[in-house]
Amino acid sequence: MPVETIDDPSICVKPNAKLIDFVWKYISDVNDAPPGIAMLKSSNRKKCNDVLLKLSDINWLNNYLQEYRKTTTEKVYLHEILEGVDVILPTPKITPRNPELEARIQKLTAQQNAREYKAMTKSVDSTRKDLPEDTLAYQMKQINKQLIAVAQFIFSVLAGFAFGFVGVELIVGNLDFGFRLLLGIICALVIALAEIYFLAIKLNEDCYDVFSTPKPTKLHQE
Repeated sequence: MPVETIDDPSICVKPNAKLIDFVWKYISDVNDAPPGIAMLKSSNRKKCNDVLLKLSDINWLNNYLQEYRKTTTEKVYLHEILEGVDVILPTPKITPRNPELEARIQKLTAQQNAREYKAMTKSVDSTRKDLPEDTLAYQMKQINKQLIAVAQFIFSVLAGFAFGFVGVELIVGNLDFGFRLLLGIICALVIALAEIYFLAIKLNEDCYDVFSTPKPTKLHQE
């Protein structure tokens, strides 16, 4: 799935009970403390679980612990009160895929998997020994369908050119050769654009028909 850019690249830390108790008991002056430490100090036990500390809060806490160890005999280190905390990494937002596209991808994937399975097991299953697309008749049928589609495209373009080059003159009277040629090219170009669209749809349908899975015929009744 496509992902968007990360709005907030900061790394956050969810405080544990040891860190919360230390802030409550040993940090009294939070005037110069960063917002995370100040919020943790002023919150109750329930709201403390929703507070997230950033790296600036952790750096301030580390500096505070260094000064704290100089004035007291109790040795408290940062890694001790951070043991067991949850580190929340920045994650990009995931853009949901179009449901119609997802359904089509799943359908094509299932058809491709079924086709590969049939090709893998046809040598051991007598009922599916020959896949339809393996026969010469099937290949010739597909080629004929595509040749007919291409021939229809060519004839439609030629008919459009003939209409613009000859037909318009028969309707309105004598016209200049250059103008007739221009009309023929314009008509042929318009028809060619329309035919290319329908030709692409036709060839696309033929391509999906190759991956379609026919229902197996039963040789016996249940």
